[in-house]
Amino acid sequence: MAQPLLEISGLRTGFETHDGTVPAVDGVDLTVHAGKTLCVVGESGCGKSVTARSILRLVEEPGRIEAGTVTWHGDDEPFDVLSLDHDDERLQKLRGGDIGMIFQEPAASLLPLRSIGAQLIETIRNHTDLDKKAARERAIDLLQLVGIPKPHERVDAYPFQLSGGMCQRAMIAIALCADPSLLIADEPTTALDVTTQARILDLMRNLQERHHMAVMFITHDLGVVAELADEVAVMYLGRVVERAGVEELFADPKHPYTRALLESVPVLGRDRGRDLPTVPGTVPNPLHRPKGCSFHPRCRDAIAGRCDIDEPPEVVFDDGRTAECVLYDDREGAQA
Repeated sequence: MAQPLLEISGLRTGFETHDGTVPAVDGVDLTVHAGKTLCVVGESGCGKSVTARSILRLVEEPGRIEAGTVTWHGDDEPFDVLSLDHDDERLQKLRGGDIGMIFQEPAASLLPLRSIGAQLIETIRNHTDLDKKAARERAIDLLQLVGIPKPHERVDAYPFQLSGGMCQRAMIAIALCADPSLLIADEPTTALDVTTQARILDLMRNLQERHHMAVMFITHDLGVVAELADEVAVMYLGRVVERAGVEELFADPKHPYTRALLESVPVLGRDRGRDLPTVPGTVPNPLHRPKGCSFHPRCRDAIAGRCDIDEPPEVVFDDGRTAECVLYDDREGAQA
């Protein structure tokens, strides 16, 4: 197993509302290993994006990181990102330097009144010693690297002059400005057509191999997970309910929520003439979290009198994978 690059422990992030604090992230534990791809998967509203933003302390008001540690190992002495002052040089170096981030909506993340090149050059100069002329050449090289045609012309284009796929490629170029050790990709292909999506995924895979980056890829698309992941973390209502290697997870999902997600994926030839299985119900309001296991109102395997009362233990299996479920806390090969 590769060395840990980023370790998240007990992360809790909430949002203040008139009705109370909404626990968007509720005690998340995750590890990203050097050179590997961790896919974080789950339905919308499960806390995936807030977890990613919490890593770089990009949660805006009324959000607040309430507890936990985010330990960055990198090249120097490990440190807890959440304990740093806002003006600490290590935090500034981490954002856009050691960790690059591709945001979910490039149209909302790119500044509309500044050219793509200007945004690239600013990021490059913030994290390198290059002068403006050299930074511009670096920006053009990055645009060419991510597959944007005519980069010498596109470097002066504004976001509204580019297609959605090109804007996403420009976002990837900005994230790669300082050759990061970790790339966080927050559903970077959600709004793209399938052809552009395939090209973006191929691009990210090639860039990872070329630069030996670790990748934390956030998605709800299990097809993307099967294609990219080394490890998978399944999130539900702000918690990680299962962690496993990608092959183990697809071959033998442990948590009922993971099984339900996999069953809802259409398979060519198998699902002809029948309704596609779905996960019953919806993700509950975090303000009114069900007692006991949060998934029990939607779970076909729920045990009355236990799942609706007791918090599920985190069960660790012999191969190191984990699942938060009472179905395994007394079985052979597992320990709570």
